[in-house]
Amino acid sequence: MKDHQGPPSASGAKGAVERTKGGPLWKTVSAELLAEVLAGEFAAGFPGELELARRYGVSRGTIRAALKPLRDAGHITAHPGKKPTVVAGRSTAYGPIYSVLASIRESGMKHSSVVLEQHLVVNAEVAAKLALHPDAELFHLSRVRFADGEPIGLDQVWLPGATAGKLLEADFRDASLYGELDRRCGVVLDGGTEQLTAVLATPGQAVLLGCPEGSPLLLIERTGCHRARDLEFRRSYVLGDRVAIATAFGCKATPPRRG
Repeated sequence: MKDHQGPPSASGAKGAVERTKGGPLWKTVSAELLAEVLAGEFAAGFPGELELARRYGVSRGTIRAALKPLRDAGHITAHPGKKPTVVAGRSTAYGPIYSVLASIRESGMKHSSVVLEQHLVVNAEVAAKLALHPDAELFHLSRVRFADGEPIGLDQVWLPGATAGKLLEADFRDASLYGELDRRCGVVLDGGTEQLTAVLATPGQAVLLGCPEGSPLLLIERTGCHRARDLEFRRSYVLGDRVAIATAFGCKATPPRRG
């Protein structure tokens, strides 16, 4: 990466970017953009693809590849025909299920879902978790998630119907809940809490997941927030023998050199 004095403006010329040793060009661009996003350099607006391509002296294809990790992680959001925008205050600490669709695709496998329920319901227990009236309508989505045709988990989510009612029209056989929530409802979750518990598959879950009754499952219960308000309650049952979960946080130690 060429040196420059201070962060460039969104419209300023930056000059051709240099590839990081051993890595593709788009990763170099993506890393620099992420650093500037986290530093708040685009508070006034995020530049479009053409402007970024001119700024870095690369093709639009390289820019699209560089922006994809930022979108997937929730740092920016983009809608057809509009410039990407920075998601202010967005945390990426959503845990493993948040990015399950992207993780499956990045692993080279085909993702699909069988939708079991997609409707408005009344559920006093969930309403209480979201600080809503017991009779409040909730959007409820239940589906079995697959990777290369093999079931990997059962996903159940509830959101306030007043906020997420437009999700009734979405096709969740191969779509991200959070992507559709952003695109259709203009909502991006910016925080939350998770609890992980080991459980045994019930007879009904065993049928849906194609596993023996009593098989070990990892239950992930999440409450997702939007602007300091609890907006999502989610239960995900994951097959431990078909899914490996790994997360990264903070800095990473440099492996010691050998020889």
